[in-house]
Parts: sequence; C-alpha cells; structure tokens
Amino acid sequence: MIRPKQLARLGEFHLEEAILDVLLEARHEDHCLGPAEISKRAGVYRERGAHNIMNDAIVQGMLNKLSDQNRVKRCEQLNNRGGWQLTDREFQHRRDDYNE
Repeated sequence: MIRPKQLARLGEFHLEEAILDVLLEARHEDHCLGPAEISKRAGVYRERGAHNIMNDAIVQGMLNKLSDQNRVKRCEQLNNRGGWQLTDREFQHRRDDYNE
C-alpha cells in the first residue's frame, strides 16, 4: 500500500515535471510565462474557489520551490509583468529530451 505522503511526493514530482515541460516549450518559443499561463498550459486547477483565495497558487508554490532549486528563474513577460523561465542549466539538461 502506498501511503498518503508517498502519493503526495509522487504527485509533486509529476507536477514539477509538467511545469518544467511547459517552460521548456516556452523557452523554444522565446517566451517568459506567468503562473496563470503555466497553469492553463499544464491543465492545473487555477480558480479562486468559494473563498476567493489566490488563483494559480498551486503552480506559484511549485515555482517557488523550483526557483529555490535553481531550476527556474524570474523573467519579464511581453506585457512587462513578472514571469518565469528555465535556468540555462535546466534548459541544457532538458533540451535533448524535447528534440527526441
């Protein structure tokens, strides 16, 4: 039996991979993406809910974690808003997978 915390860690890993894949595709398009667009492209829940709490919180939390790991970095979107992109190191690590 897989315990709930183990399932959470597996889910977190897959969520990170989905975010990183979205950012990899965006990097090939030379785009900087905000959490809302990342959520949309990855299909992650992004609504405010009944309590009107921050939307895109799930992706924003994961971006914070990935930033702490130096896998993503801040950038400026075309609309002059803050966004995210892969670090050069993460891009090099992942780009071969993209071209397969």
